[in-house]
Amino acid sequence: MIGVSAMVGTRGAKIATGALAVMVVAAGIVAAWYRATYHAWPGSAPDRMHWCGRDYQPDGPAQTWRQITAREPLPIRAEGQYPPHGWWGKQLFAVSPRMVHGPGEPCAMVLYLRTGPSSYQGYSLEGGP
Repeated sequence: MIGVSAMVGTRGAKIATGALAVMVVAAGIVAAWYRATYHAWPGSAPDRMHWCGRDYQPDGPAQTWRQITAREPLPIRAEGQYPPHGWWGKQLFAVSPRMVHGPGEPCAMVLYLRTGPSSYQGYSLEGGP
């Protein structure tokens, strides 16, 4: 004969298993939405970026800050993070003479995404200016 405490324990395990399954499905849906929106799985570098109303594609291997600043004639400015939402965003830099990009102003031709302590992935504008 099964005691009352054994039945309560079994019921609690079923509830916990169901709650865990719901959380796993919800995490999967959020990860799929994130991938569709930002072209990367959470925590990884995107295979393309959408910024300033334009699309950017990866441009060669990651580089150090010294390599980047040595080859860029214009200032490189911090523009925020990408993706713009969430704690997992990586620092985003733009090669641009202006700090703020308003509506109708030109977008940067090159972006750099900080992918590590001394590693920056370059992204170039798709389709030209």
